Amino acid sequence: MLLLASITVDGSDLAPLSQAVVACDRAVVSKAVADDSARHSRFLLDGFAEQQAIVAARADLAERRRKLREAVKAEKGGDTDAALALVQHGIEDRQQALDDARTLDRLKLEAVGYYRGLYIGRCSAKGA
Repeated sequence: MLLLASITVDGSDLAPLSQAVVACDRAVVSKAVADDSARHSRFLLDGFAEQQAIVAARADLAERRRKLREAVKAEKGGDTDAALALVQHGIEDRQQALDDARTLDRLKLEAVGYYRGLYIGRCSAKGA
């Protein structure tokens, strides 16, 4: 299972980016856009790997449920409805965490794109 900490999105750099746009600070804006591009590339790879792991876990759970339904009697220590329900809840929690991270990623991409466009519009005429 992928550690969800690796697919979090931090927006603490958006306020300094906004200030750099207002000041037409090309170096800061350029670095922020480049850094976010690299961050987003890592996010896409980590997010895909997590989604792939979730899909595999769902398929495994479905197979285990099928076997449980077909079994006349579960062996001692084997799968039970309650145990599989706990696995399912874990998968659902992972999916929700990934969906939340994707939402934050989209919002951050929109914000960085907005500030980039604002910078271009405001500052390109100043020769910054």
